[in-house]
Amino acid sequence: MKQTNMDLNKIVGINLKRAIKESKWRTQERFSEAFGAEVRTVGRWCNQGVDKLSLIQQIADFLEIDVLALLSL
Repeated sequence: MKQTNMDLNKIVGINLKRAIKESKWRTQERFSEAFGAEVRTVGRWCNQGVDKLSLIQQIADFLEIDVLALLSL
């Protein structure tokens, strides 16, 4: 089961990276400033994934996308 969680985290990271590039912010740095997170933290989310569902929901809301866009393949 732990492997499945790791895979889902990676999927969220990949989708987050793409969503940021397609958003008005375009870069992790600009997104991090607007979202109020450290750029290193956003980089970690993109590379290692996000494991907290509440944070995934906050990010989706901020990007004005459905949370499923971050969770799906």
